Amino acid sequence: MLSYNDLGTGTPIVLIHGLGSKKEAWIPQHELANRYRLIIPDLRGHGETIMNEDLTIKNFALDIINLLEYLKISSAFICGLSLGGIVAQELYKQRPEIVRGLILSNTTSYIPFFLANGIIHLSNQLLQTDQQKLIDQIVKAALYDNSYQKEARKAFHIRDTYIKSAKAPIGINYYSFLPFIKKPVLLIGSTHDKVTPSINIYLMKLFIRDARLSIFRNTGHLSNIEKKDLFNKHLHDFIMTTA
Repeated sequence: MLSYNDLGTGTPIVLIHGLGSKKEAWIPQHELANRYRLIIPDLRGHGETIMNEDLTIKNFALDIINLLEYLKISSAFICGLSLGGIVAQELYKQRPEIVRGLILSNTTSYIPFFLANGIIHLSNQLLQTDQQKLIDQIVKAALYDNSYQKEARKAFHIRDTYIKSAKAPIGINYYSFLPFIKKPVLLIGSTHDKVTPSINIYLMKLFIRDARLSIFRNTGHLSNIEKKDLFNKHLHDFIMTTA
């Protein structure tokens, strides 16, 4: 079973964090619990979840499906950022009937091998020498506004499962699947996202029939932290108009 937070009541929203992150990355969204029920898990191999084996995108998604069944939640809005957005796409692919809508933020539908290998090699070197240096590098790359460094560092917890988790999405391509998504989709990107540049969001928009697009200006990869109020407003407006 995944470690998770279950906050608030009302329409359920599942918030899925990114690589090397944890459920506390969504603290800026906790205020949404005044209106909605927030289900915020630590993915397999992340945070406080003790399951460390078979770190695949399929299993990341299946774990969340099993959690929703355990909580007797028949359907929910699924929101994923970065790796979480890839997991959200896989979750819809496995069980579209339990998805009321998708919020895909600062993510992509395809990570090619040639782009990922160099990043993983550098991360592995840093991980073997100093985990704090790796977090510093991640935060530096993920933020546009450095005044949010403290909040960003709290979002990450690097474990020995980091590299295996980083390899999980490499080569998986959802672009041929995107046109078959029949639920509403909100795509969020950032003008200064160095991790998943906004071109990824624009490309996804071309393939998804019913998708809204929002690009946050002067914002980096961690849009839910840097532009908390704007992010929360977009989630609320999307759910209010599609629920």
